[in-house]
Order: sequence, then C-alpha cells, then structure tokens
Amino acid sequence: MAGQASFDLTGRRALITGGARGIGRAIADAMAAHGAEIVLLDIAGDGREAAAAIRATGAAAHFIQADIVGRDNVEAAIAQAWSLAGPIDILVNNAGVSARIPAEDYPDDALGQMIDLNIKSVFHCMQSCARRWLAEGRPGRIINLASFAGVVADPLSAPYAATKGAVVQLTRTCAVEWGQRGILVNAIGPGYVRTEMTAATLDSPAGQAIMAKTPLGRAADATEIAGAAVFLASPAASYVNGHILMVDGGWTAV
Repeated sequence: MAGQASFDLTGRRALITGGARGIGRAIADAMAAHGAEIVLLDIAGDGREAAAAIRATGAAAHFIQADIVGRDNVEAAIAQAWSLAGPIDILVNNAGVSARIPAEDYPDDALGQMIDLNIKSVFHCMQSCARRWLAEGRPGRIINLASFAGVVADPLSAPYAATKGAVVQLTRTCAVEWGQRGILVNAIGPGYVRTEMTAATLDSPAGQAIMAKTPLGRAADATEIAGAAVFLASPAASYVNGHILMVDGGWTAV
C-alpha cells in the first residue's frame, strides 16, 4: 500500500452528521473527492444544496434532514442512511453546539442542550452504527469531532469542554471495546477553526488575542480538519485506533 492508493475511499460510504456546512461540509467534500459516497445528515435544510454541489462534481451524495437528539431520532436517521446508500462504512460525528459563557452564568437549558447533542447524540450514533456492523460482521470506522478544549482548559467554555472531554473518553473506550471486532474509533481535536459561524468571533479583539496565543498565529481552515478525517477513514490508518488527532496549530503543545 503506497502513495495515493493509501487514501482512496472508492466504494466506501460515509455518513457525516452536521454535514451541511462548516467542518462537516469540508469533510464531506474531501471524502467525496477521494471516492466516497456521501450521506449528509443535518437538521438544516441547506444540506440539500450541499449534496447537490457534491453530486455536481461527479460523486454520489444524499441528504437526510433530521434532528439527532434522542435515540429514536438517531435510529430512524441511521436506518434511512442504510436504505439510501447501502451499509455505511464510515461514521463522522460532527454535529454539535458551542457557547462562550462564564461558568457562573451558564443556564441549565443551554447545558442540557449541549449534553444532548454533544454527548448523547454522539454515543447514540456510534452505538447505532456499531450494532449494525457487529450484527452484519462488517468492519467500520468512526471519527468523532472532539476539540482541543477536551484535553486542556479553555476559559468561558466549561460545559463545552466537558462534553468534548466526554467525546475523547467515548472514543478511547469504544476503540478498546470494538477494535478486535473490526471497528476502529478515533477522534479529531480541532483548535479554533474559521467558519461562517466563528468568523465574527475570530475577527474581534478577543479573537485576535486568541490567535496570538496559537503557535501558528491563525485559525485553521475547515479543509485542514478535513484532511485529518480523510486519513482516519482511509486504508492508511488501518492500525490507528483510539487516537485523538490534534489539529490545533500547536495549541496543546505549549
């Protein structure tokens, strides 16, 4: 196995939650460019346009509009993905929410929403796909989007950091449980990433101060996170399991 063939995803089907925009969309585009058939799962309707844009490149892509909070919602969405594309090979758990609020002011309703989407839905998606793979005797790849905030302190994001720490441990523990049965589980730990949702914050004085602390001196582009996802989904990562791949510009190195 050498060269570009190591990263070839031809014949693989990838399900990407929160795939309509931002990091999820960049991952979808990159995996499609490497040959994967894409299923975008998002609560936002603009996933239709994202899927159409991927199809315009000659790749296969589908869109499922669904809320993935709640086990029943997840089971229905995963079943629909299997029906649309056939057995999924790669699950990318990208959907999530964040907020920058002082810990003493964090409201309970926002905390509950964050736990539901950032922890429960991630585990439910992992569990639903794993059950199918194990029942069918199929291998699978799971790539969870964690965060640098899941391993080091990030002020004003205590609940978010806690949920991403949970994703780190879900990744490691399930990797150990499922690895010998053919399911590899890894995570990506992005640093600050420039997207439509984060641009205003990153361009503010506070955002500029944050960038000054980053060893590379800038935020990541979403495509730089996508490259890590392609690697973890590819044959090149066949012996990578339980790893948290930090793509943070060196933030956690200092």
